[in-house]
Amino acid sequence: MLVVSTSNSAQSDLQTLMDNHFEQYSYKHASLSVCVMDMETNKIVAAINPEISLIPASSLKLITTLSALDILGPEYTFKTKISYSGKIDPDGTLNGNIYIVGSGDPTLGSPRTSLKGEVLSFNKLIVDIGKSIRDHGITCIDGEVIADESVFESYPISPSWQWNDLGNYYASGAWGINANENEYYIYFKRNLSIGQSTILHSYEPYIPKLELHNEVTIDSSNTPDNAYVFGGPYDFKKKIFGTIPYGQGLYRIKGSIPDPPTFFAYHVYDQLKKYQISSRGYKSKYKAKKIKMQDIKSYESPSLDKIAKITNYHSVNIYAESLMKTIGSEKNNQESDGNGLIVLQKNMQDLELKLTPLHMEDGSGLSARNIISSKFMCQFLDKMYDEIDHKLLLSTIPHPGSNSTVRGLRTGTESQYNIWVKSGSMERIQTFSGYIRSKKGEWLSFSIMANGLHVKNKNIRTLMAQMMRSIYEKA
Repeated sequence: MLVVSTSNSAQSDLQTLMDNHFEQYSYKHASLSVCVMDMETNKIVAAINPEISLIPASSLKLITTLSALDILGPEYTFKTKISYSGKIDPDGTLNGNIYIVGSGDPTLGSPRTSLKGEVLSFNKLIVDIGKSIRDHGITCIDGEVIADESVFESYPISPSWQWNDLGNYYASGAWGINANENEYYIYFKRNLSIGQSTILHSYEPYIPKLELHNEVTIDSSNTPDNAYVFGGPYDFKKKIFGTIPYGQGLYRIKGSIPDPPTFFAYHVYDQLKKYQISSRGYKSKYKAKKIKMQDIKSYESPSLDKIAKITNYHSVNIYAESLMKTIGSEKNNQESDGNGLIVLQKNMQDLELKLTPLHMEDGSGLSARNIISSKFMCQFLDKMYDEIDHKLLLSTIPHPGSNSTVRGLRTGTESQYNIWVKSGSMERIQTFSGYIRSKKGEWLSFSIMANGLHVKNKNIRTLMAQMMRSIYEKA
């Protein structure tokens, strides 16, 4: 372990406590990188291997969301346009195409944001688009319904994402046009004998050409969901393996839509048919030529500060990936997450951060090739606290015990409202990073990362919560 020397007795006490804490058997086989930094002096208060770079998992979303706030601004919004090319005859015939012009908006038709009334749900959105086209006087389309996804590159995911993640809702990636957070719902009958094959009841919403091959079996009622959908982007033949718990009623899991832009175009096309507005079909384009269009209607997302909050509170991968790609498309006139990373890294260099402890493959933390040191995370958080309005910044990061991915984190009533923390977890990996306002009123950035754990993450989360409380009390 690396012990940070300090003449301050309180800091020495915290270092001793930290050393003892991480000597516990639960961390025996783990690689550790831990750092606590005083944000006024920019000095390390206590640390263990702060220069070692480890896999951060979803705590990497702090890098993406705070960088997006800094680069794009908290008021930034995505705008998706419904437009048409050509001319409309007096009888209502459109001699051209209907275009859905995407902006990469991750909230478009989102069930999460529609519950708050900030956007239309997917079904209501499709109906509203159909009505808008009809009310514009179009009665027939001598052309197609085209989803223009050219704002981003055609391949929506990081090449380093694991194959067994692809097909599941959390690995849907970010597309030029997203819909319903790019997820669909699969329902199983589960009132069957343990070990028996489940019965696939249904799925929604409808996806043209989708084929589901079910190999899921029933496990005991006290077991967790262990069913996974296999098959990546553009793959419409999905296999579902694993187990679901025995019980009454239907059981739901979530998969990722294979091609959200084409899926979106189909549902607009289908809605127009219900209004007796015919067309020649539907498709998507990811390299659309610039042509003259007339706008019919525009749909705007919530502001970026709200999107960042949802991303960090609920660890939504699609939101983080969309933000990363948008940083590239807005600031570098490039359409990929790779170029988003270039812009993001340049921004950090401009803030005088040395990037050698950082390697990013994506914006969400889903890739196991992402690495960062705890010291770099603390330095980054310190810089962002200076760059972004404090109140706004802190509003995007949850307290322990709040309605978020850290709701089960118990640090104590007194300390929890003085801790702002983003969690990250994968198999044998647990991380926490954020801010602490200590009992003495001092502002600290902190990062705790453990890779290669041999005990369950929930047990480690309890221990790390105790560590956060100790930082609050002792620093």
